[in-house]
Amino acid sequence: MPPNHFICSCCGKSKPIDQRILLGGDALCYACAEEFTTLCDRCGERVYRRETRQVDHHMLCPQCCGKVRAQN
Repeated sequence: MPPNHFICSCCGKSKPIDQRILLGGDALCYACAEEFTTLCDRCGERVYRRETRQVDHHMLCPQCCGKVRAQN
């Protein structure tokens, strides 16, 4: 692998390090981050889309979803 590159955890391609987005223990390229992640509408944290839940027309991460349900 060339210096200053990383392997994307989703697509497996080598990308320049300045195009890396960290999500937990994963390193994603911009294209995969755009396709597979979103920002929580409440806290703004980046999360995998498969982990979000829609509550009152808002996409929420698991932590915020738990907080909203606890308030109701």
